[in-house]
Amino acid sequence: MILKKLWENDLIKIRQENVNRISVLDGKMWDQLYPIVEYLDSSSLPLFEEEVIKKELIGMAEEALIEGITLEEKLGMPGQEFCDQMLSSREKSDRRKKGEYLVEFAVHFVWFLTFFSIETIWTNQIELDMSTVILAVIGAAASLWIHDQIFIHPITDYRGKIAFRSKKSQALIILLVILCLIFADWLLWRMDIRISIPGGGRIFFAGMLVLSYLMLLVRKQYWNRRSKEYEWA
Repeated sequence: MILKKLWENDLIKIRQENVNRISVLDGKMWDQLYPIVEYLDSSSLPLFEEEVIKKELIGMAEEALIEGITLEEKLGMPGQEFCDQMLSSREKSDRRKKGEYLVEFAVHFVWFLTFFSIETIWTNQIELDMSTVILAVIGAAASLWIHDQIFIHPITDYRGKIAFRSKKSQALIILLVILCLIFADWLLWRMDIRISIPGGGRIFFAGMLVLSYLMLLVRKQYWNRRSKEYEWA
C-alpha cells in the first residue's frame, strides 16, 4: 500500500483517466480522435501538458457523440489544424520533455539496479558485475518502452471497438524484452568486467533500497508540482 501511494502521482492519474475515458468511446469516434492523439505525441510539448490537451480533446469527442456530429464539426476545423493552433499558443520545449523522460528513466534504472543486485545480500560480494549495471540500463529503457506501447497508445481492434493491445501482444512484447535481457546478460558475463563495492554487497543493497524509496518520493513530488501549473482536475 505504501509503495502504491509512492508510485502514484498526478501524471499517472491523468493518464489513467484519459485511458479509461478513451476505452469507452465509440469506435468510429476513436478513429477520428486517434490521429490527433498521435500527432500530439510527436510534438515537443511537456508530458503533463500533452495529457491535459488530450483530456480536453476527449471531452470534445464525448460532446460530439452526444450531439451526433463528427469530431471535426465539433472542433470547427480539421484535427491537425486545431492541434497546430493549440500548440502555437503553448510553450514547447524539447529540453524540458527530455528532462521529464530522464526523471522517469532514473527511477526505473534505480529500481532495476536494486532488483538485479539482490544476490549481493547472500554473497556479500565486494565487486559488482558490470553486466548488472548495463542490464539495469536496458531494463529501464525497455520498461518505459513497454509502458508506452501497452498503456499510453491504445489501439482499435478488428470489431471497431476501443481496446488496448491484446494479452497475447503484451506477453509477446515482454517476452522479447526478457530474451534481449538474457542475451545481454550472457554477453556481458563473458566480458567479466567488475566494479568495486565499498563496504560489501549487503551495505550496497541496503543503500539501493533507500535510494529507490527516495527516487520514488522525488518523482512523486516532481509530477505533483508540474500538475499545479495546469487546471486539469
